[in-house]
Order: sequence, then C-alpha cells, then structure tokens
Amino acid sequence: MAAATVQQPATTGKSVLTAPQWVKSFYSKFPLVILDQEDEVEWKVRARDGPEHSVELWVHPPSSTSQSHSRTWASSSPSSLRTQLLFLLRETSSQVPVTFRPWTNEKSAPGGKLPTLHILNQDRLLPTDEIRSWLESTYPLKGKGKEIQGLPSQEKYDQALALSHLILGNLLPAYLASLPKQPSNFHLLFPIPPPLSAGLNTPLPASLTGDSRDIDTDELIRKGVEALDVIETIIEDNGERGWLYGSKYPTSIDALVASHLYVVYTISSSSILKNAIESRPVLGDYVNRVLDYAEQRIRD
Repeated sequence: MAAATVQQPATTGKSVLTAPQWVKSFYSKFPLVILDQEDEVEWKVRARDGPEHSVELWVHPPSSTSQSHSRTWASSSPSSLRTQLLFLLRETSSQVPVTFRPWTNEKSAPGGKLPTLHILNQDRLLPTDEIRSWLESTYPLKGKGKEIQGLPSQEKYDQALALSHLILGNLLPAYLASLPKQPSNFHLLFPIPPPLSAGLNTPLPASLTGDSRDIDTDELIRKGVEALDVIETIIEDNGERGWLYGSKYPTSIDALVASHLYVVYTISSSSILKNAIESRPVLGDYVNRVLDYAEQRIRD
C-alpha cells in the first residue's frame, strides 16, 4: 500500500487564525479598556531601604493653579489633603513614616477612590474607608484624651463634632458647587438628597431615575459663605496662634477645617466663595499656621 502523503498548505507570512465573528461583534460594542499602570517595582526597594513600617499615601495631585497658600505637597482634593494632615499633625510617641505620592488615575486605585494607603513592607493597599482606623490602631495618640481626639474636654469634642457637620454639610457642597463641573455623585453628599426636577425625593442616581437633580447652587454657595463666618468666629475665639477649641497641638478637627479651607483658594478668582474667604484674612492666617506645622513634620 502506498504511503499516505500530507501536503502542507502554502504559507504567506500571515496568520491563518482569526477571531470568531461573535468575538468581533462583542468587542465592537464593549471595547477592551486597559488602564495605565502607575505602580512600579521600585516600591520593594523603598520598603527595604526606608524606615521600618513606612507607608505611602496615594493622593490626588496638587493644584496647578498659583495661589497665596500653595504648597507643593498639598493635594488639591479636600479628602486627600485631610488625610495628609491627619498623618502629619498626629501627636504620637513616634512620627508616622509617611510619604505622599500623587496619583493621576483614580479609577485604578482600590475601589476607584483616593486616597489609598500603601503599606510597603506588607505590599498591602488600604482603601479610603480603612485608612483612619489603621492610623488610630497603629499610631495611637499619646497622653490622655484619646477617645476625644486630644481635645481638652468632652464639651469641646462635641463642639468640634458640630463644626465637622457644618464643614461637610455646608462648606464642602459650596466648594463643589463653585467648580466648573460638579462630580457625578454631587447629590449624594447631602444629608437629605435633593429632589428630582420632577419633584420626587430619592437617593437613586439620575442615571437610574432618568431625571436631573434640582440643586440650587446659589443657595449652596450662600450657606458656604455663612459657614466661613462661623469658622472665622471660632478661630478668633481661640486667639491668633492657638489651635481649635483650645487644644495644645493641632488635632483632627484642624485637619478637617484647614483642608476644606485650603481648596477654596484654588478655585476661580471670580467665585463668590473664593472672594468671601480672601476677604477674611483670619482664615488665611489659620490655614498657613496649620500647613506650616505640617510642613515642618515633612522636613523633620
């Protein structure tokens, strides 16, 4: 019997394998998106050569606009800057060995949200919501008053808590309303979600309800200006060189207030809110005092 022969197909230098039609159809509607990789292998070198238990805080980049209180290390985001100050202002038995890393691709961070904490020697990333609890447990406050964040008394702590609600409920929405473009989750920042344009109240995003939110930005900015008046009065009551509520050193309430005041200076000069804060030099002096204290910790 004659041996069978197999004739090899002629090659033309091109692959004969092609994707099935359903694959082509799928990716034509849902294209593959590859996020830019910002991490690098050098973090292992930093973990080995840096201080023991050193960490990196990934933050929104600093503002590119020139302003009187600008700091090269200070993030342009109130949430990122607040966390930076929580690390730098913290009074503990040992200073937290933290460095800041500007992170431009927020979607690539855990949960798609900044700030993020990178614990180098553990190669571990902590999302935004877990950073504060890690800081409290790893670097507890020294001395008395740990439960009230180093404030002089429970009464002062309660006053600081009320001020924090004013900052987050009035000043932050006013700042966001003063930006050229508001974030997509803007309406979720309110204690009571603003009604839909149709007149209904719902916490659902407009993408699901098919309607826009009825948000009075002028009213938000007016409340923000009123919040600045309250903050100015509180700062004046503590003296020119004091910290909020008579504390011996800056506390977490100083981190919250200073971070949310600082970002107001970065918005457009035509903004009512910015004009309001610039007409109150007490606020500018306070921001500089807190940031100078924090900056000294960076140099040390």
